[in-house]
Amino acid sequence: MNFDSFEQALHICMTATPGSDEHEGALIYCLENAPPELKDQIADALAKFHKKQPDHDHSCGCGCNHGHD
Repeated sequence: MNFDSFEQALHICMTATPGSDEHEGALIYCLENAPPELKDQIADALAKFHKKQPDHDHSCGCGCNHGHD
C-alpha cells in the first residue's frame, strides 16, 4: 500500500480490520515514518499483529494482549 502521510497511515491503523493486509501495511508505514517517541509503541503493535495466541480473540482490536506476553 502507498500512503500520502504518516497521519493517513495512522488513521488506517485505527480503522482497518485487524489482521487485514491494509492494517499490516499501515502499521509498517507508521513504524518506518513515526516520530521517535512513537516508534516503540508501533513496533509493539506490529509484534502483536503477528503473534499467535490460541486463547486470544485477535478480532477484538483492544491491543491489551489480554494479559499474555
